[in-house]
Amino acid sequence: MPTPANLIPQRKPAREPAVGRPNDSGEYKAESDLPDSTDPGLESDPSRHGVQLKRCSTALDRLVVRFARLGFTDIYHDRVRKHGLLGQLYVLLVGTPHLGSFANGFYLRRAMGRRQFSSILDAGCGDGTFSFYVARRCPNARVLGVDVGEQGLHGEENTLEICHRVQGILQLPNLEFRKLDLRELEAADTFDFVYCFDVLEHIRENKQVLANVYRALSKDGQFLLRIPTRAQKRILPKRFTAEHEKWAKVEHVGQHYEMDTLLADLKEIGYQVISAQYSVGFWGRLSFELLEGLRTSRLPEVVQFGAMPLLKLLRWIDTQAKLKEGDGLLVLCQK
Repeated sequence: MPTPANLIPQRKPAREPAVGRPNDSGEYKAESDLPDSTDPGLESDPSRHGVQLKRCSTALDRLVVRFARLGFTDIYHDRVRKHGLLGQLYVLLVGTPHLGSFANGFYLRRAMGRRQFSSILDAGCGDGTFSFYVARRCPNARVLGVDVGEQGLHGEENTLEICHRVQGILQLPNLEFRKLDLRELEAADTFDFVYCFDVLEHIRENKQVLANVYRALSKDGQFLLRIPTRAQKRILPKRFTAEHEKWAKVEHVGQHYEMDTLLADLKEIGYQVISAQYSVGFWGRLSFELLEGLRTSRLPEVVQFGAMPLLKLLRWIDTQAKLKEGDGLLVLCQK
């Protein structure tokens, strides 16, 4: 039986901070303003990444596309597929093992509501979890997921390889992926909705990214942003999160915002703030710290397997609370 220990992504080793991936010459390539998928400079062909598109069960494919539940596309990830049908059933029954993605899904649905969009940008799409969900939720909108395509938490595959492979299976006609460093985003007046979850803390020049997104928004376009606060509080003993703290010290080169400084930068750029709130309060912290402890524990696998629903319940409670403080900043703003 697959367990969270197997299916929950293990944290990658600390490395030198980097936000983009250089080209063969060692330089970052500036992208032009959103060419279509026929542009030879657009890296949207899975074969360029050596990705083999192996179909899963047709019934599973139909289930993923039809119900569009956030995180269902995890069944196509190698860390799940290596466990066969049991691994896929675990994801289908329990949902995404990413507590952050689980919580961000609630924030995203709340912000989108019943609005109709024509062009949506997933700024820092990672493995495409939200891109696939949004493309299915908004079939009349063009959805673009951009990422630097690093390995991140997945270890064996880089994020864009995962995106291309899953898109090769689901073939959503309104979804496209591109390799792009957000510091090089040059689009203007293009998107009526942009979201960015847990990305800017990895970018030292994140104010520049905020300005780039503002330019990329069309008039009255909205931007949903979540980023961890500069100072983080803990509930449990430090040993529960020691590995994460070591990793974040290297990776989170842009984790320097608190609510007042973030709102000040957004307003200076020109954004109109619609709502601003904290995330990851007591219950969110507790779920996160327990999960980190499970990642490094030697508890029986059955304990880890049974813990995920409880951890997700704790995180759900956190998403419903009106927090006066928290370890995350959640802002919805408009151009």
